[in-house]
Amino acid sequence: MIATVEDEIYNKLKTNVGFDRSEDHLNFIRQFGIPHHIFGSYTGIKTSDYATIPVTPKQHEEAEKDKSGFAIKNLYRLIEILILRIKYLEEELK
Repeated sequence: MIATVEDEIYNKLKTNVGFDRSEDHLNFIRQFGIPHHIFGSYTGIKTSDYATIPVTPKQHEEAEKDKSGFAIKNLYRLIEILILRIKYLEEELK
């Protein structure tokens, strides 16, 4: 099978995202929807909790059908949620 450009980008990102755990971050995500690890898992272990975006049940189904396409199309949402989280944490420090 020939990999698409989306598959290649997805695989490069997935292999470098790590396996960090943060229940606090997942709880933050839950304020906006169901947490979805956009890079999935390796042998049953989810990739980093910081690479999680909030989704609806319908979006989750879409993500399962086209993992790499969904991840690449939603990278902007990951960046948005990380920036929102940073701002939230900075506010807590004041």
